[in-house]
Amino acid sequence: MNGSDMLAALDAVQADLARLQTYRLELLAALDANGHASELGARDTAELIALRHRLDAREVRRDLRLATALPKYPEVQAALTSTDHSLSEPPTLHPAQAEAIVTALERIPTAAMVPVETLRVAEQQMLQAAQTLSPADLRTLGKQVRDRLDTDGTEPAEARALAAETLWLKRGDLGVEFGGYLAGDHAELFQTLIFAGARPFLTTDGERDPRSRGKRQADALTQILTTAAATGSAAPAHGDIKPHLTVTIDLNHLISKTGTALLDSGATLSASAVRRIACDAGIIPMVLGSTSEPLDVGTEHRFVTRALRHALNTRDNGCVICTAPAAMCDAHHIIHWADGGPTNITNLALLCKTNHIAVHQGHWSLHFQNGRPHYTRPTWSNPTKPSKDPPSTAA
Repeated sequence: MNGSDMLAALDAVQADLARLQTYRLELLAALDANGHASELGARDTAELIALRHRLDAREVRRDLRLATALPKYPEVQAALTSTDHSLSEPPTLHPAQAEAIVTALERIPTAAMVPVETLRVAEQQMLQAAQTLSPADLRTLGKQVRDRLDTDGTEPAEARALAAETLWLKRGDLGVEFGGYLAGDHAELFQTLIFAGARPFLTTDGERDPRSRGKRQADALTQILTTAAATGSAAPAHGDIKPHLTVTIDLNHLISKTGTALLDSGATLSASAVRRIACDAGIIPMVLGSTSEPLDVGTEHRFVTRALRHALNTRDNGCVICTAPAAMCDAHHIIHWADGGPTNITNLALLCKTNHIAVHQGHWSLHFQNGRPHYTRPTWSNPTKPSKDPPSTAA
């Protein structure tokens, strides 16, 4: 293939992908409408598809929002499926563009009292712009459209901005990625503290601060969190343990400055880093058995003791199903206490609140194997084997 052939092949693949993605949206909307997920035992359609197809739940929910909102925007929906059955012409709109348009229009609050006819005109204008604009450019255009159509009315813009505040966290290599949005005085407080802590300083030999602005701001945030944690009241207690940093490491590794330590989040830390933080932090010893499992504690108590909670955090490192951080988890009795199940390390497992409910509802089952809790997936979480002839995408 020469360059022109490869480009033409990519054009065809892109058109086929757009058709399949559009068909997937139609199936998602129909599946959500008939309630089949609850019949199977899943919490909702998003959980069913995320588990069954091994996808990120956040992405599935985004696609489901688009799928269920599309009928409100008939021209966008028509543009997505504007192709003949011979597949000789590509759709005039692909799903990423449709998502940008629909999301922009959906964010216009009902309190703005925008007439339906005006919304249709905005939909048409954004569709026309989609002939040349990427999804990112359409999102920018969508904000301009909202600013023109929403004159604030009875709902102040500040109140909507506060309601839109968000923070997301994602595990990354050797750390965590995060982002979000703060509004009003919350944003001002954040900026004030970060800017104050991120001022460049001269080095001991009089040279300019070698840190980049991004690094200085990251250092400022770390100092703010360290100061807040030192107060002991910066966050509510959970599991009878105040927020703290727990590090599990072999004593020989700590002494020799080799190997790695394990954090509650599941991340690792070098032995030298552990020695550094131990200089100004208390150390909570954790005694491990010969197979590296925490020793049994608290067997005579109905509720999980502080020592037992430490042991669970160390062994499970978070939810045993979805790996949510330990701070977000409950201690679950595999054999219920009321049924004679003991409150000890061999009958407990950490579960996030969502999966804790799902286990009690019978959607997941837990058992111990080699001294550690394991789970069995629900039958509906495994996809059926695709047939050689996939269903037609023709309407």
